[in-house]
Amino acid sequence: MILTTFFTLFFGLFSLPLCLAQDAIPLRELPSNFTLAAVNTTLPNSNATGVPLVLGQDGSTSGITFHVTSTYASYPYNDYPTLALIDGALRAYRANGEWSTNATSVKSGGTMGWMTTYRYVSPAAQDYTVLKSPAYEHPILAAHGKADLWSLCPFPAYRYQTTIVYNVSANIPAPPYLPYDPSTCYPVTINVISV
Repeated sequence: MILTTFFTLFFGLFSLPLCLAQDAIPLRELPSNFTLAAVNTTLPNSNATGVPLVLGQDGSTSGITFHVTSTYASYPYNDYPTLALIDGALRAYRANGEWSTNATSVKSGGTMGWMTTYRYVSPAAQDYTVLKSPAYEHPILAAHGKADLWSLCPFPAYRYQTTIVYNVSANIPAPPYLPYDPSTCYPVTINVISV
Protein backbone atom coordinates (compact mmCIF):
# COMPACT_ATOMS: atom_id res chain seq x y z
CA MET A 1 0.00 0.00 0.00
CA ILE A 2 2.76 2.44 0.93
CA LEU A 3 4.70 1.56 -2.23
CA THR A 4 1.59 2.08 -4.39
CA THR A 5 0.94 5.46 -2.78
CA PHE A 6 4.59 6.45 -3.32
CA PHE A 7 4.50 5.56 -7.04
CA THR A 8 1.15 7.31 -7.50
CA LEU A 9 2.45 10.50 -5.90
CA PHE A 10 5.88 10.32 -7.53
CA PHE A 11 4.71 9.72 -11.09
CA GLY A 12 1.68 11.97 -10.66
CA LEU A 13 4.03 14.84 -9.90
CA PHE A 14 5.80 14.46 -13.25
CA SER A 15 2.82 13.62 -15.43
CA LEU A 16 0.69 16.53 -14.22
CA PRO A 17 2.92 19.63 -14.27
CA LEU A 18 -0.14 21.87 -13.88
CA CYS A 19 -0.72 20.63 -10.34
CA LEU A 20 0.93 23.55 -8.64
CA ALA A 21 3.50 22.52 -6.08
CA GLN A 22 2.75 23.56 -2.50
CA ASP A 23 6.21 25.09 -2.16
CA ALA A 24 6.09 27.17 -5.37
CA ILE A 25 7.57 30.61 -4.83
CA PRO A 26 5.92 33.39 -6.91
CA LEU A 27 8.45 35.91 -8.23
CA ARG A 28 7.51 39.32 -9.61
CA GLU A 29 11.13 40.04 -10.57
CA LEU A 30 13.28 37.96 -12.86
CA PRO A 31 15.58 40.47 -14.54
CA SER A 32 17.86 37.83 -16.04
CA ASN A 33 17.42 37.03 -19.70
CA PHE A 34 15.02 34.22 -20.49
CA THR A 35 12.71 32.87 -23.19
CA LEU A 36 9.40 31.03 -23.01
CA ALA A 37 8.47 27.52 -24.13
CA ALA A 38 5.11 25.71 -24.05
CA VAL A 39 4.74 22.13 -22.80
CA ASN A 40 1.60 20.19 -23.72
CA THR A 41 0.00 18.91 -20.50
CA THR A 42 -2.28 16.33 -22.13
CA LEU A 43 0.03 14.53 -24.58
CA PRO A 44 3.69 13.42 -24.56
CA ASN A 45 6.23 16.08 -25.51
CA SER A 46 9.33 15.60 -27.64
CA ASN A 47 11.43 17.29 -24.94
CA ALA A 48 11.10 18.58 -21.38
CA THR A 49 11.73 22.20 -22.35
CA GLY A 50 8.74 22.59 -24.68
CA VAL A 51 8.14 24.28 -28.03
CA PRO A 52 9.82 27.70 -28.33
CA LEU A 53 7.54 30.73 -28.13
CA VAL A 54 8.18 34.04 -29.91
CA LEU A 55 6.41 37.35 -30.42
CA GLY A 56 4.32 36.86 -33.57
CA GLN A 57 2.64 39.60 -35.60
CA ASP A 58 -0.78 40.92 -34.63
CA GLY A 59 -1.02 44.13 -36.65
CA SER A 60 -0.05 47.76 -36.21
CA THR A 61 -1.31 51.31 -36.25
CA SER A 62 0.33 54.71 -36.14
CA GLY A 63 3.20 54.40 -33.66
CA ILE A 64 2.19 51.03 -32.20
CA THR A 65 2.92 47.44 -33.24
CA PHE A 66 0.97 44.58 -31.69
CA HIS A 67 2.28 41.07 -31.13
CA VAL A 68 0.94 37.74 -29.86
CA THR A 69 2.86 34.95 -28.19
CA SER A 70 3.13 32.26 -30.89
CA THR A 71 5.06 29.08 -31.48
CA TYR A 72 8.26 29.52 -33.43
CA ALA A 73 7.01 26.77 -35.77
CA SER A 74 4.01 28.92 -36.77
CA TYR A 75 5.89 32.25 -36.85
CA PRO A 76 9.57 31.47 -37.63
CA TYR A 77 11.04 34.84 -36.68
CA ASN A 78 12.53 35.84 -33.34
CA ASP A 79 12.93 39.61 -33.27
CA TYR A 80 12.82 39.64 -29.44
CA PRO A 81 15.17 36.84 -28.31
CA THR A 82 15.19 37.69 -24.60
CA LEU A 83 12.60 38.60 -21.98
CA ALA A 84 12.66 39.89 -18.39
CA LEU A 85 10.10 40.19 -15.61
CA ILE A 86 10.22 43.55 -13.80
CA ASP A 87 7.68 44.24 -11.03
CA GLY A 88 5.17 41.80 -12.56
CA ALA A 89 5.58 43.25 -16.07
CA LEU A 90 7.03 41.19 -18.93
CA ARG A 91 9.51 43.03 -21.14
CA ALA A 92 10.81 41.90 -24.52
CA TYR A 93 14.25 42.91 -25.76
CA ARG A 94 15.63 43.05 -29.28
CA ALA A 95 18.95 41.33 -30.04
CA ASN A 96 20.76 44.67 -29.57
CA GLY A 97 19.31 44.98 -26.03
CA GLU A 98 16.74 47.66 -26.95
CA TRP A 99 13.55 47.57 -24.87
CA SER A 100 10.32 49.14 -26.17
CA THR A 101 7.96 46.14 -25.93
CA ASN A 102 5.79 45.03 -22.99
CA ALA A 103 3.25 42.25 -22.51
CA THR A 104 -0.31 43.54 -22.29
CA SER A 105 -2.89 42.58 -19.71
CA VAL A 106 -4.16 39.07 -20.26
CA LYS A 107 -7.91 38.35 -20.08
CA SER A 108 -9.97 35.16 -20.18
CA GLY A 109 -10.31 33.89 -23.74
CA GLY A 110 -7.71 36.39 -25.00
CA THR A 111 -4.22 36.00 -26.38
CA MET A 112 -1.04 36.75 -24.49
CA GLY A 113 -0.35 39.98 -26.34
CA TRP A 114 2.47 42.49 -26.51
CA MET A 115 2.79 46.11 -27.61
CA THR A 116 5.78 47.94 -29.07
CA THR A 117 5.77 51.72 -29.15
CA TYR A 118 8.24 54.58 -29.23
CA ARG A 119 5.61 57.33 -29.29
CA TYR A 120 3.34 56.61 -26.35
CA VAL A 121 4.03 55.99 -22.71
CA SER A 122 1.70 53.78 -20.76
CA PRO A 123 2.31 51.62 -17.71
CA ALA A 124 2.98 47.97 -18.46
CA ALA A 125 0.51 45.32 -17.28
CA GLN A 126 1.70 43.84 -13.99
CA ASP A 127 -0.26 40.57 -14.30
CA TYR A 128 2.67 38.15 -14.41
CA THR A 129 4.69 36.06 -11.97
CA VAL A 130 7.18 33.24 -12.33
CA LEU A 131 6.70 30.21 -10.09
CA LYS A 132 9.81 28.40 -8.90
CA SER A 133 9.74 25.07 -7.11
CA PRO A 134 11.97 22.01 -6.74
CA ALA A 135 8.98 20.09 -8.18
CA TYR A 136 9.38 21.87 -11.56
CA GLU A 137 12.22 21.17 -13.96
CA HIS A 138 11.94 24.80 -15.10
CA PRO A 139 10.23 27.81 -13.52
CA ILE A 140 6.75 28.40 -15.00
CA LEU A 141 4.86 31.53 -16.00
CA ALA A 142 1.63 32.54 -14.28
CA ALA A 143 -0.88 35.32 -14.95
CA HIS A 144 -3.13 36.63 -12.20
CA GLY A 145 -1.46 34.03 -9.96
CA LYS A 146 -2.61 31.10 -12.17
CA ALA A 147 -0.17 28.94 -14.12
CA ASP A 148 -2.69 26.30 -15.20
CA LEU A 149 -4.92 28.37 -17.51
CA TRP A 150 -2.69 28.62 -20.60
CA SER A 151 -3.53 26.94 -23.93
CA LEU A 152 -2.08 26.84 -27.42
CA CYS A 153 -4.69 27.56 -30.09
CA PRO A 154 -4.32 27.56 -33.87
CA PHE A 155 -5.58 30.82 -35.40
CA PRO A 156 -6.68 30.31 -39.01
CA ALA A 157 -6.54 34.05 -39.72
CA TYR A 158 -3.46 36.24 -40.06
CA ARG A 159 -0.37 34.11 -40.81
CA TYR A 160 -2.01 30.97 -39.36
CA GLN A 161 -0.15 31.31 -36.08
CA THR A 162 -0.53 28.92 -33.15
CA THR A 163 -0.89 31.29 -30.23
CA ILE A 164 -0.99 31.28 -26.43
CA VAL A 165 -4.49 31.97 -25.06
CA TYR A 166 -5.41 32.51 -21.42
CA ASN A 167 -8.34 30.64 -19.86
CA VAL A 168 -9.94 29.17 -22.99
CA SER A 169 -12.59 27.45 -20.89
CA ALA A 170 -13.92 30.80 -19.70
CA ASN A 171 -17.39 31.90 -20.72
CA ILE A 172 -16.46 33.23 -24.15
CA PRO A 173 -18.59 33.50 -27.29
CA ALA A 174 -18.69 30.47 -29.55
CA PRO A 175 -17.25 30.61 -33.07
CA PRO A 176 -17.63 32.42 -35.50
CA TYR A 177 -17.22 35.35 -33.10
CA LEU A 178 -13.85 34.13 -31.90
CA PRO A 179 -10.81 34.26 -34.16
CA TYR A 180 -10.07 30.66 -33.08
CA ASP A 181 -12.00 27.46 -32.37
CA PRO A 182 -11.69 26.51 -28.66
CA SER A 183 -12.11 22.81 -29.52
CA THR A 184 -8.74 22.89 -31.33
CA CYS A 185 -6.85 24.29 -28.32
CA TYR A 186 -4.85 22.22 -25.86
CA PRO A 187 -3.60 23.10 -22.37
CA VAL A 188 0.06 23.96 -21.82
CA THR A 189 2.45 25.01 -19.12
CA ILE A 190 4.71 27.91 -20.06
CA ASN A 191 8.29 27.18 -19.05
CA VAL A 192 10.71 30.02 -18.33
CA ILE A 193 14.05 29.06 -19.91
CA SER A 194 17.22 30.96 -18.94
CA VAL A 195 19.47 32.05 -21.80
